[in-house]
Amino acid sequence: MDTNYLPFEQVGFILLTLICVGFILWGSHKIFTRLGYTSAKATKRTAIVAAILLTWLTAASILSLTGVIKDFSGTPPKFFVIILIPMLTIVIVTFHPKFREFIKHVPEQWLMYIQVFRVPVELFLWWQFLDGLTPVQMTFEGRNFDLLTGLTAPVFAWICYAQGRRLHKLAIAWNIAGLVLLLNIVITAILSAPVPFRVFMNEPANTLVAEFPIVFLPSFLVPLAFAMHFFFFRKMYLQHRSPASANIAPAAI
Repeated sequence: MDTNYLPFEQVGFILLTLICVGFILWGSHKIFTRLGYTSAKATKRTAIVAAILLTWLTAASILSLTGVIKDFSGTPPKFFVIILIPMLTIVIVTFHPKFREFIKHVPEQWLMYIQVFRVPVELFLWWQFLDGLTPVQMTFEGRNFDLLTGLTAPVFAWICYAQGRRLHKLAIAWNIAGLVLLLNIVITAILSAPVPFRVFMNEPANTLVAEFPIVFLPSFLVPLAFAMHFFFFRKMYLQHRSPASANIAPAAI
């Protein structure tokens, strides 16, 4: 590493990533079980999900540690591969026919509660700014208001779906707002990097996202936030097309 940010920030990104992976695997196993798979088969399928996620995290780490994605000079910059691969994968998974039954069995509130992970992400970014390693526009002191999504995630999940409530329209509105805030910071981050089309010229440039383990932010945590919004909208669409399936998700968690 050629930067000198505090060790706890490195550890924080690693731990947060692993915690999110753990929740994904826990939830996946429960959904596979609800789909009628035996315990052994559900475990096997969950292991496949784990292998895919860990393989990608390993690949992202290698791309960072070897310096492959640290070149921002090209058009498009090599760094974009770390964003495009998971985003394209999420889009494919979201609309894949075999994913339809899986997402029908995912409780809506799960897709909202998990977004609370965006709170520690924003705190890590803020601490990096205080250390002079991240530009101010990447934090809630600048143009980044994504902290609001993380703080309100458990509140709106409870309001919309606790105690048998089914406030889909309010949940959709919250997810739209969360997606807008996410797009805002992603665009800001890209335009703060030393790319040919850079807009925010204040220093430091946004290059820390290419460093290990901060690379987990663009390669996993940001795509995870997008995925939860996409999956929610997909679930709402499927329920609208097939109202009978709306009674699947509220089953005991």
